[in-house]
Amino acid sequence: MKSIVVYRSKSGNTKAIAEVIAKKLKAKALPVNLLEKKGRGTKEEQQKEKEMFAAALEACKDADLVVIGTPVSFQQAHSQITRFCKQVETKNIGLFCTYINKPGASLDDLQTILRERGIKVTGTADFGGLNSGQFEKFDKAARDEYFNKAEEFVEGCLKRI
Repeated sequence: MKSIVVYRSKSGNTKAIAEVIAKKLKAKALPVNLLEKKGRGTKEEQQKEKEMFAAALEACKDADLVVIGTPVSFQQAHSQITRFCKQVETKNIGLFCTYINKPGASLDDLQTILRERGIKVTGTADFGGLNSGQFEKFDKAARDEYFNKAEEFVEGCLKRI
């Protein structure tokens, strides 16, 4: 079974979870943004992000499962991930988000977009309490809690395909 993990990360938290999920699926984790970039970036960085976005869309076309991750800001999924969900072509998607206080309707909104397009959402998970860049500062036990939840999420997604 071919799986792909696509994510947008602002501070590294979403990336960390995406990498655990990719490892569990034996899949590639494809970012759609440059993590180090501040603001809108240079024209070269903007072009690179367009290429990353297009490559992720292309990789999803023949995948059996796509897992998409987003940071949450103001209780909404990142606009780039919303746009990705409006364009992705695949059959099965799992969704996850990382956030500080509340996930809001971020995952519900993405599910609605996908279901309206006839794409099956095989599972959702939210990973809360993560301040900007905090994941890397956790001790092993704290990280393992998030990792275990990520692995359970993936197992649930796989069962629903």
